[in-house]
Amino acid sequence: MPYVKSNRNYRKRSKRSRARKRRFFAVLVLVVIAVLAIAIARRVLAPPAPSVPVARATPTAAPATPSPPPWTAPQVARVRAALSSAFAPAANGALRVSLVVIDARGNVLFSQGEHTPATPASVQKLIVSYTSLNVLGPMFHFDTILAGEHGIGNDGTLQGPLWLVGSGDPSFRSNDLRAGVETLARGGLRSIPSGIVVDATAISGPEINPYWSASDANEDYQAPTSGISIDGDNAEFRVYGRSPGQPARVAVVPSNGVVRTFGSVETGGGDDVVIASWTPNHFHLSGHIPPDTEEKFWLPVHGIAHYAGSVLSTMLRDAGVSVGGGISTGAAPLDSVTLWMHRSAPLPVLLRHMLYVSDNHYAEQFLRTLGGEAGTPDDRNGIAVETEFLRSRNIPTAGLHLVDGSGLAESNRVSALTLARILSDAELRGGGAELYPLLADTHEGTLKYYDFGAAAGRVHGKTGHLNDADSLAGYIDTKHHGRLAFAFMINDSPGDPDIAYIRALDFLAGM
Repeated sequence: MPYVKSNRNYRKRSKRSRARKRRFFAVLVLVVIAVLAIAIARRVLAPPAPSVPVARATPTAAPATPSPPPWTAPQVARVRAALSSAFAPAANGALRVSLVVIDARGNVLFSQGEHTPATPASVQKLIVSYTSLNVLGPMFHFDTILAGEHGIGNDGTLQGPLWLVGSGDPSFRSNDLRAGVETLARGGLRSIPSGIVVDATAISGPEINPYWSASDANEDYQAPTSGISIDGDNAEFRVYGRSPGQPARVAVVPSNGVVRTFGSVETGGGDDVVIASWTPNHFHLSGHIPPDTEEKFWLPVHGIAHYAGSVLSTMLRDAGVSVGGGISTGAAPLDSVTLWMHRSAPLPVLLRHMLYVSDNHYAEQFLRTLGGEAGTPDDRNGIAVETEFLRSRNIPTAGLHLVDGSGLAESNRVSALTLARILSDAELRGGGAELYPLLADTHEGTLKYYDFGAAAGRVHGKTGHLNDADSLAGYIDTKHHGRLAFAFMINDSPGDPDIAYIRALDFLAGM
């Protein structure tokens, strides 16, 4: 059976999601300036973090604001009774329940199955986020390079191949690459007789995690993981309706020689565009589109190194640069000459984007980048670095079983206590300067779809949904007892976990 993407059930979500991502990322640097200022100050005043996780004691510096009053026994009893009641319709009869709330002093205020490993879905991104902030550091960034064995000759010829060297940057876009091509063309480049070589060795392992569901293979949120990432490793398909009865015009963006389309979409007769993929990078078009209408779809491509090389080759030719020798892959020489370099935004900016829109591709790229800190930049080493870091922070890992970085695999398992302790550790250790400002509040990101009452404006969190796994984790600011960390996960519920989470947080907001 082909993997099919239809605009009946995809287009509106995808277009809204992509538009939000573009608008959000365009202003993201400004949003996190304060975060970086705090992070830089903390890094300057503290010893530099090691490049690999090591055991170290938890700092005990006093919080910047007065401590909230302690919880009395009657208040604790009231919280436990109210939350048990709020969760009951979703938790009773569920396959897995893991719930915990931790107060501003790090004490467990409420728990139910807090040690139970459950499928976390996207709240698992908190693990790769917190580990990356501490292991890679807030000033970490990715560099993508165009290089040669020598500089551009006086006659405009580049001796030897042009190297495209990736670093695993999940934010790198085709427009960034186009800017590099234009820079080289303005610098006099006219000919590359030896062709293009793509260095994707910054990341190892299969492009598609074997634990991911095959039913999601044609979805943009299950994109390949690669050492040279471009446009999130998705190609954009633009379908333009013409006059009634005419075939629609279809454009693949960016232009390349790898993605192939077959079939056609007819103009008129409805709005049911279908793009089906039987084999990687081959897409069959069918259905109908209204006249004078534009539809956009994003679908994953594969063989990213060759794909990126083809995109680069097309851009060079469009800029008037002749390219010979074809496209190949390999490691760039250490003594190669950098002709152009693109530097990503600092790590907190990238993490903010990932957590805000729940970008799976970012999480997978970060996980393998972490793996490089322990040797080979693959999933196994990345997960080992995460686990060792959590243990170095005395964060419980009993029952922890991870197979990816994003939470996309249903076989991931993590307890609510692990997630809540991550959030609490970040809060008590850094005054909320590490995770809290990177999480969406109730008016933005995926949280804005929750109909909060008293908790509106008081929650910063990360949502997670995957088939029968529903999760929510983050912080809530109470009226009288400061900031709480919480992690809620319910799998295979007979009720509606999201409603239960809202009721529980609305209650806590008033305490």
